[in-house]
Amino acid sequence: MKEPGEIKCLDYSGWEIRISLDGLTSEGHRTGHADLWRDGEHRCRIALSGHAVDPSDKLEQKAKLWIDDWKAVDHAGDTGFVGIDD
Repeated sequence: MKEPGEIKCLDYSGWEIRISLDGLTSEGHRTGHADLWRDGEHRCRIALSGHAVDPSDKLEQKAKLWIDDWKAVDHAGDTGFVGIDD
């Protein structure tokens, strides 16, 4: 389902990237975000605010870099973190 302000949706390396522009701040900054989905689950939101006329290209670039970094890490096995209830 498309969210308000969503201007672009693309697939990248098994992830879905949904880019939305939120509007302008009182200081004149354009705001937007990229939501990253994997296997139907929301995994990450990258937010951006700045003077860019259209931050969608920057959001797409940052989302792809985040995914590339995520793929470079081994996600198998025990991380060694212990939960509060453990």
